[in-house]
Amino acid sequence: MPNPTGKNGAGKKIYPPDDELKRSLEQYVRWGLTQEQKIERLVKDHNLSIRTTKLNDIERRLEIPSVRRTRAPREVAAQAVADEMDKDIAQNNGPNFVKSKLTNKLVMVTRDEVRRLMHEFNPLGAERRYPGYKKNRVYRHPLSALGPFHEVSSDGHEKIGPDALKMGDIGLPIYGWKDKWTADLLKIDVVPNSRTNAAIGHLFLDFIEEYGGIALQSTTDKGSEVGWLEAIRTILWEQCAPDINPNVYPAHRSIKSVHNTVIEAFWRWLREKLGINLRDHILRGKTEHIFDPNVVFHRDLFNWIFPPLVQAELNEFRTWWNQHQIRSQRNKNMPSGHVPADALEHPEFYGGINCFIKVPKEMIVELREFLTEEVGPRSKHLDWVDAEFATLAKSVHDALGSPQITLTNSWEIFKEMSTLIENM
Repeated sequence: MPNPTGKNGAGKKIYPPDDELKRSLEQYVRWGLTQEQKIERLVKDHNLSIRTTKLNDIERRLEIPSVRRTRAPREVAAQAVADEMDKDIAQNNGPNFVKSKLTNKLVMVTRDEVRRLMHEFNPLGAERRYPGYKKNRVYRHPLSALGPFHEVSSDGHEKIGPDALKMGDIGLPIYGWKDKWTADLLKIDVVPNSRTNAAIGHLFLDFIEEYGGIALQSTTDKGSEVGWLEAIRTILWEQCAPDINPNVYPAHRSIKSVHNTVIEAFWRWLREKLGINLRDHILRGKTEHIFDPNVVFHRDLFNWIFPPLVQAELNEFRTWWNQHQIRSQRNKNMPSGHVPADALEHPEFYGGINCFIKVPKEMIVELREFLTEEVGPRSKHLDWVDAEFATLAKSVHDALGSPQITLTNSWEIFKEMSTLIENM
């Protein structure tokens, strides 16, 4: 039949604004998606159906980075790899980790180039990372879940806590939440104390505020610190999901630490990729005799300087973890060979069901008020220093010219601020 209009049956495509489209395409790059996977996500995220040729044209026009089109020059790649290796004091991180970190920053380098540069900068690095003996393991059953937010596990990590650092009563405990089905690290925070009921209760409300809801089931160790978490969780579950049978899908499970594998197995990654380096940076204060637990204000000054630095590193690690590709496991009952953030946002591409339970904002506010009445305000349990010292430290830091504080220069700035405070 003649077609006098010259238009085909597909209709006119509606493209999102360039800045919005660019953000999505750059995110897909960070997730390491193939062109076919990007096309699938564009349909879901922007209702835009295009083919590979058009996608390539758009990516060239919007200057979306890729290893083939925009590979970083050798000197840029070398500097970027060197910077990542400088952060890794323990030299535990291999080429895959470094390449993923660079991809997160949209510095496009092939794995072979990263591996060659790492070998050039540190020829013995690969040998040091070679696995040694394996510890005896608890027998594991295959994990299973329906989809994202079916089961979320949480736990504390004490490898840079007071007992590990042995620098008086200072420490930097960590508490995190991890999704079972996607392996997405939902939240990870450095906290003054990860073993108190009140602190974890307030932190759990932070989690609910951030996501706007809860998982179908929460899983924790059998510690006393999860009392308020379990109570809040049960209240919300009963009020926001009354039709779910608790005999089939319990609101909360408390199990032995060795069986809480979703989060417990993750701590090894955190320790090897980040924790050892953080610990070495912090212990400089002890080995170089900078920090003195007997000096009254040293503890407060430490707590003013280091928790924000550690939190920034945890945020960066969380980004890397959620955007790196999980290794494939042929017999796994849940997704494998996937990117956690992609599976969390697009469960339908992996055969999952989103089990997220929404919680009204006013209910979160009421629970925060109730918890505050029972145990005190959030600041009492999660603030590192009081308002008076925070004001003092800021004025001293301003007097130094407000230099940027990094892990590398943290102890030098600690010494300078300590001297000023001591002479006030």
